[in-house]
Amino acid sequence: MTAPSGRLAGRVAVVTGAAGGFGRAIVERLLSEHARVALWDLDERRVAEVAARFDPAGTDTFSRGVDVRDSAAVDAAAAATRDALGPIDALVNNAGISAAARPWEVTDESWHEQFRVNADGTFFCIRACLPDMRERRSGKIVNVGSLAAQQGRPTTNPGYAASKGAVLGMTVSLARHLGEYGISVNAINPGFIKTEIHNQFTPEELAPLTADIPLHRGGEHGSHGRPEDIAAAVAYLASSDADFVSGEFLSVNGATRTGS
Repeated sequence: MTAPSGRLAGRVAVVTGAAGGFGRAIVERLLSEHARVALWDLDERRVAEVAARFDPAGTDTFSRGVDVRDSAAVDAAAAATRDALGPIDALVNNAGISAAARPWEVTDESWHEQFRVNADGTFFCIRACLPDMRERRSGKIVNVGSLAAQQGRPTTNPGYAASKGAVLGMTVSLARHLGEYGISVNAINPGFIKTEIHNQFTPEELAPLTADIPLHRGGEHGSHGRPEDIAAAVAYLASSDADFVSGEFLSVNGATRTGS
């Protein structure tokens, strides 16, 4: 794993879904890169615990319970973040939900909920953070997409794949629209990165995902990815190292998707 370099010193970053597996790793990495980090999550208690874990003094973090499905709540969180940490320089849209379902098992409710969290929530957060970025004519937006939006994945809910496809479409559209303001918009497409969210899947459902990864690490980590892999990719895209990278998808999947 690449060692932190302090590339984000003096910058304020928002991380949504900050209490989850990806979120915790992203927060830890951004703090190690000397960013000040706002942690947003639906679970206010858990996200406050994560902030206290990585920043006991409370000098470099701000935590907030936020339902990304609620645009008014997102706007209020952005305003509170500015008051606490200053103008927002980077946004990591990590909040999302997933589920295993075959097409005939998808209900109207689950279909709409996937879009409300994964697609609507991503856009609401971007829109709320844009005033600072446009005014300063700089900014980094990193969306968490999914390999499922690029190819068929076993056991994946079609609503999840479709909602993450919307995130990828949003990424390239916003990169085109926001380039004149010096704002970069990119997406990370994780493959099988094992977190606690996978506890809802059976071993039989997970086996095809692991078997499909060409890059074998071995050891305790197995052949799957881990949250730190996503955090390292976020740190790169949020830093000045990626200043001329926009409208791109960075795959972090151990070569699962190759040949296209």
